[in-house]
Amino acid sequence: MPAVRVGKPARPRAARLVCTLRTRWWPRFLLSGVLLVVVGVTLLSGEAKAWVVGAGAAVIFVIGLRSLSMTLADYKREPPMPPGAG
Repeated sequence: MPAVRVGKPARPRAARLVCTLRTRWWPRFLLSGVLLVVVGVTLLSGEAKAWVVGAGAAVIFVIGLRSLSMTLADYKREPPMPPGAG
C-alpha cells in the first residue's frame, strides 16, 4: 500500500469548502437559504410552500445585498486579543 502524506488533504476542494463554511458566516446562511428553497419546492405544497420558499428567497436576497455592500476591509479579520487587553 502506498503511504499517504499526513499534511496534504485527500480532497483539496472539499477541504477548502469546509474551511470556508467553518470560518465565514455568510456561506452558512446562503446554504440554509438554498436548502429552504429546495425543500419548499420539492416537498411542500400550498401555503406552506409559499412561506418556506419565500423565507429561503429572502435569506438569499439579504445575503446577496450584504455581500455586495461589503468592502475588502470588512473581509479582514482582526488578530485575537488576550483576555483583559484593551
